[in-house]
Amino acid sequence: MNDRTIVALATASGLGALTVLRISGPEALRIATERFKSNSGWTPRQSILGKFLDSEGRMLDEGLATFFKGPWSFTGEDVVEFGLHGSPFIAAQAVEALIASGAELAAPGEFTQRAFANGKLDLAQAEAVGDLIAAESRAGHELALKQLKGSVSKRLSELRRELTDFAALIELELDFVEEDVEFANRTQLLALLESAMRQSAEMLATFRQGQAMRDGIPLVIIGPPNAGKSTLLNRLLRENRALVSDVPGTTRDSVEERFRLGDYLFRLIDTAGIREASDAVERMGIERSWMKLREAHLVLVLFDPMDGDPRDAAELLKVVERENPEAAVLLVLSKRDLWTGDITLDFPAHLGLGLDDRDLDKLESALIGLIEANQVQGEVMIANIRHANALRASLEALTRARTSLEAGTSGELVAYDLRDALRHLGSITGEITADDLLSSIFSKFCIGK
Repeated sequence: MNDRTIVALATASGLGALTVLRISGPEALRIATERFKSNSGWTPRQSILGKFLDSEGRMLDEGLATFFKGPWSFTGEDVVEFGLHGSPFIAAQAVEALIASGAELAAPGEFTQRAFANGKLDLAQAEAVGDLIAAESRAGHELALKQLKGSVSKRLSELRRELTDFAALIELELDFVEEDVEFANRTQLLALLESAMRQSAEMLATFRQGQAMRDGIPLVIIGPPNAGKSTLLNRLLRENRALVSDVPGTTRDSVEERFRLGDYLFRLIDTAGIREASDAVERMGIERSWMKLREAHLVLVLFDPMDGDPRDAAELLKVVERENPEAAVLLVLSKRDLWTGDITLDFPAHLGLGLDDRDLDKLESALIGLIEANQVQGEVMIANIRHANALRASLEALTRARTSLEAGTSGELVAYDLRDALRHLGSITGEITADDLLSSIFSKFCIGK
């Protein structure tokens, strides 16, 4: 148990209707009683009305206080939360008063780190708390909620338990090497390794989508100069973010902005027009266009049919598919207001786009449709690069173990690779951790979490 009692704002600093302060630790109730005076008793999980006193004993504010008796609290320790008026002055004075009574200012993420240390959350769930706070879309929010509820942890726990049982049997064999006995059935172990590798690969395959759902889906607009790419970016953002000109090649560099559409957060990227570059700066911009294209999940290929040969659009689509075969592609025929007749191309996903808002609505609906059509289905989705790296390392260790088993190699090597796989899987949920890893993870949290 930590002998320090910590304090921090649990709400964002600045003006607001309310400020919430949180203290956690063995002295939480004593400090709260010293600073918060009420005619009501401190009953766990019941809010009481009272007066908060500053460090000089003067009334600072009137508000509410709630006591959470450990271990039935977020951190697993005694916790008191104060609801005061949302004045920066009141917040600063209240924190100063609680420190004067014996509390210490919390480090970033220290409340969540204590919840992890006290078994209230595993490490994957603790990281989900940070993702939940940072969520900017419904998709990101739901992904963080699933992880907080233990979707990743449960799958990994089942996998580790099965592998641990077999690793223990193989290591037991090493104590009876002279007797030449086998406690671990090799056929069953091989089947387990195949299953573990398949599950690890399936989870790892969700990372690309999971990271996009959390951080924003990369949506790249690409096409020849003067096709209307910057105009489209401005319309999707509902603001004039990019310069628009009739002069081809106005955009020399990529322009990136974030916007929400339906349940999803997008990272919208306008790129330099694709053509034979006339100078070094433009060549650099076009090379960056290709780089952004390779990272995209969705690609809008914008083409002005009044200013180019349809065969050029077909050729550009082939190049896009070659450079990023995993991306979903939508061909957009721009400047529909200027067409003299209907234009269609032999490409399954295409639509016309003019200045009419109904055209924009159709485009936005098509984007959401492409995202939902290409979603990975399942309860478990990996969104954290640390988790992905650990799964990748575990999969490599499991592959080595299978190779050794099939080659009839010493059980000692098989046991070593199994333990290596278990170590990497355990690092995701915190069953196996290093202090520097914990410090790195929780330092990214805000102070009040």
